[in-house]
Amino acid sequence: MKRKITLALFVAVFLSLSTISFGANVISPKVGLTQDLIYFVMPDRYKDGDKKNNDNGGFNTSLTAFYHGGDLKGLTGTCEPGDDGLARIKSLGFTAVWLTPVVKQQEAIGSGSGYHGYWGVDFLNVDPHLGTNADMLEFSKCAKKLGLKVILDVVTNHTGDVIKYLGNEAYIPVESKNLKNPAWLNDLSNYHNVGDVGSCWGNGNCTKLGDFYGLDDLATEKPVVYKGWADVYGKWISKYGISGFRVDTARHVDDKFFKNWSPLINATANKANIKDFTIFGEVFDYSPFNLMTYVRQNKIQTLLDFPFQAKATEYASGYSNAPTLSALFENDDYYTSANSSASDLVTFLGNHDVGRVGYIIANKRIQPADQLLPRTNLANALMYFSRGIPVVYYGDEVGMTGSNSGKDQFARQDMFPTDIELWKNEIRVGGSPIGNGDAFSVTSKSPVANYLIKLAEIRKSNPALANGPMLERYSKYGIYVISKKDVAVNREYLVAFNNSDNDEIVEVTTATSGGEWTQILGATDVTTDQNKVSFKVPALSTIVLKANGTINQFATKFTKLSTSMDDLTGFYKVKAGLSSKDFLSVEFFARNVGSSKWITQGVDTGSPYSIFLDPLDFPKKKIEVRAVAQNSKGENFVLPITKLTFTSP
Repeated sequence: MKRKITLALFVAVFLSLSTISFGANVISPKVGLTQDLIYFVMPDRYKDGDKKNNDNGGFNTSLTAFYHGGDLKGLTGTCEPGDDGLARIKSLGFTAVWLTPVVKQQEAIGSGSGYHGYWGVDFLNVDPHLGTNADMLEFSKCAKKLGLKVILDVVTNHTGDVIKYLGNEAYIPVESKNLKNPAWLNDLSNYHNVGDVGSCWGNGNCTKLGDFYGLDDLATEKPVVYKGWADVYGKWISKYGISGFRVDTARHVDDKFFKNWSPLINATANKANIKDFTIFGEVFDYSPFNLMTYVRQNKIQTLLDFPFQAKATEYASGYSNAPTLSALFENDDYYTSANSSASDLVTFLGNHDVGRVGYIIANKRIQPADQLLPRTNLANALMYFSRGIPVVYYGDEVGMTGSNSGKDQFARQDMFPTDIELWKNEIRVGGSPIGNGDAFSVTSKSPVANYLIKLAEIRKSNPALANGPMLERYSKYGIYVISKKDVAVNREYLVAFNNSDNDEIVEVTTATSGGEWTQILGATDVTTDQNKVSFKVPALSTIVLKANGTINQFATKFTKLSTSMDDLTGFYKVKAGLSSKDFLSVEFFARNVGSSKWITQGVDTGSPYSIFLDPLDFPKKKIEVRAVAQNSKGENFVLPITKLTFTSP
């Protein structure tokens, strides 16, 4: 998207604070999962709790593309401590469980089956391979008992491949006329019917109109479709107490789909007494400049953070250095609006599509074999202690890696004893190939699992480290240092990462002066001089320090708002001229010229403090913008008004 924008800029007098509503503790908008740790699991590959449901067709444990027998009973377990099911997941420190789709799939074809859940045909019932609706209810009851939120993977873009083509003419085979459930899914007119996404013959964007890998592409712009999906998935919320949805192939639905569908879903969740229901979409794109439009314009609540996945694994592997992370987090301002923030992004290191973190790190660059474990731990620490909502892919906690391409089917190993010879012999991070064993028996011995438990315990005991406000303190070569703030008690943390083979000494300037620092993670020697802190960061490790005293360096310099057009997005950047070692909360406001009402545009809690305005949000073109900054002492700084005139050709 590109829009030519001309700017008329001039500075006006200060505006009285009384005309702007600015609270004492301004924070960015938060989703319901904002402080959760998510375990992402494919039920068919976790544990077989009921052998009887293995006789439903498409079952072949010796091939990677078929059902292997895992089910909801196996994933639920006894719900008692020491069990391999949900109780095990809870013991690893996770607070939420994300399931791949559990709806009934189309019958297996010669090349594979819908073991993964993305070939749905009956969206109101559990797939028989995974169990029954009663099993799903028991699963949700166990999760609630253990205090685990349930996140369901849902598909709104397509169904299983039922529609066929005769030339360019779509039709449903006679034997499949009533295959799908609910009935509106059997109406051919509710689909685009223009062939594959890569070569469709429709009028428009094939990404939105075409069949994704041959799967039947729904016309998600039609009310019967988005209202139908709201009814379907609303039933899952009401019946099973779901706390959030991950929406598959979110880039392929109509641009207005989430504006139409999400309010209906949220209304159902509120009626079911589920507050702060979270919807995050899968937009498979590594550019934040592309991703931000799905949040800012298409109104997806939040997204899976593919840019984080790429840059975090590059850094942890040693393929890139700290400035790569600086660039990643500086782009966070693109997500800032009155309803969104980069802290709401769902971060991950590996998954069922891109592959496992151990495989990715091992293959980014040539490195000694004994570095794979510390580099994997480094990646997990970065994910747990920076911003965002962390997701760990099942099996990564016991060091599963992969082979061949490491992606897709080669990243969907069995947790139970496997019949796939390839998987028996794959390397394990911090362990040996599993052979004829199972993942459950080695969990307590896995250094990855034990490290994840430690990270989760630290996050739980120190809420600032669980997605709290973040400032970059140092970024050079292999060393990356951030500060995190505990807003409730006004206390600062330092988190330092080292991706190099050597120990490094670092000195950073903080917002806390004259006190000692407690070591939370890692071992190091710390020296302080006023608000300067020096310490060693051992090779391939993470250090976490907590200030014993509260933040006391509040000095803030401010000038004015500067503005510039952003060529990458067509948005306009408004940057606050602020300089401080303190954690500032900067709220940006805008109003139409001639209006007295200021409307918040979002809060930025990370330097440099800026926001990106979309001219499409301001049809009157002429606006006034201002910002109010607040430091940790509660003092406000008002920046002068800036006027903008947006002109589209």
